[in-house]
Amino acid sequence: MSMVHKPQLNRVCHSNWFRYLTAKLLFYPTIMKESEATTIPEFKNDATSEQELTYSYPVHWLRGTIFQILVVGGVFFCAPGMYNALSSLGAGGLATPWYANATAAAGYVFMAFFCLIGGIIVGKIGVKAALLISSTGDIIYAGSLYLNSKNGTQWFLMFGSIISGCTDGLMYTVEGPVITSYPEPHRRGRMLALWVFMRNAAPVIGGAIIFGLNSSLDSSGGVSLETYLVIIGIMCAGPFIATLLSHPENVQRKDGVKIRMRKAGWRQTFNEWYQVVCSANILLLCPLFFTSWFYGSYIGTLQTQYMNVRTRALCAFTIPWGDIAGGFLIGYFLDNQRMSIKQRARWSWIGLMILNLALWTWTAIVTKQLEDEQPVIDWTSGGLFGKTFILFVLFDLATMATQTSLYWIISQIVGIGLLISYLHHLRVSHAC
Repeated sequence: MSMVHKPQLNRVCHSNWFRYLTAKLLFYPTIMKESEATTIPEFKNDATSEQELTYSYPVHWLRGTIFQILVVGGVFFCAPGMYNALSSLGAGGLATPWYANATAAAGYVFMAFFCLIGGIIVGKIGVKAALLISSTGDIIYAGSLYLNSKNGTQWFLMFGSIISGCTDGLMYTVEGPVITSYPEPHRRGRMLALWVFMRNAAPVIGGAIIFGLNSSLDSSGGVSLETYLVIIGIMCAGPFIATLLSHPENVQRKDGVKIRMRKAGWRQTFNEWYQVVCSANILLLCPLFFTSWFYGSYIGTLQTQYMNVRTRALCAFTIPWGDIAGGFLIGYFLDNQRMSIKQRARWSWIGLMILNLALWTWTAIVTKQLEDEQPVIDWTSGGLFGKTFILFVLFDLATMATQTSLYWIISQIVGIGLLISYLHHLRVSHAC
């Protein structure tokens, strides 16, 4: 399902995700002015496309673009957000990382697959139904973590991870079109920042809960069982929030632009997908797509191996603030009208590359020290705790800033028709 303009994504702006390869007609959302109902306008990548409009159409709050982003953000808060809160503990809060890492790898395989075919499913069942279904998988996965921690049940942990991967892949298919296509052009960067805040408020709040339940555990091992029960309870609100999402044709924008659905055959869809696969842009961006999320499992393993439970719980509470800061900082910079689009893209790219290179160099130094000393890090460990903790926070800041800038860059360099394919490749690279 694809949308012509760029609103919010899911796990921020409504944008077009992936063309659905199916033997039947696929539905793509396309934004059209009511006076141009027979045409599909192209988004113009120049300064005038971002200038604030001098007129404003009446908008019902329930159908407005901000509310749509809040809905998607709310679903992310309950499902992937709380999942991320557990992930911030390292190994999902379990005592050892090895089996958790293996199940996570299996889940990412299915996530990548559903990122590719999710558009077909969304085209058949609609945006709201897809968001509703996709909000259920992380509940199953959290339940499997609970059973594994309590009874050592391993088969269900693998099953839960696979189900979570499938539903998260479907959710990302919904997310991209909403966060990149729904918002008005001049507010797109700030709407991305709002999405980042919503999705990362969950790890902050979830981390606070985890920290409160585990602050007295100064030994290594897994978190308390009550932790999983509280997180599962919050996750269960996600499907109810998903029912508040408006269908694309019902969304109201202040600039009067309407989001319509158009049909495209599987041959057209495949041709557009093939253009993206072979394009220089995707080949140049793929390394950054891939490496921008590589830190997660690496840092999680370091936490599980070298930090005690209460320090991991503290990390789960504080590290997501780096995500929030990174999203807002880059979002406001990318909306800076005093620089051209090219200048914003160039300077954000240079700054993020320098930051990421510095962090990986720092990581190599810290890893060598941890391997030599084999410590159990507590928040009272002084310099060693400071080195690792600050590194983890900055990694989250850099990663979210990089991801937000990637969505923005893609929305500027391609037309609406190919936007969904680019965003799907971004998520597939993330899963890999």
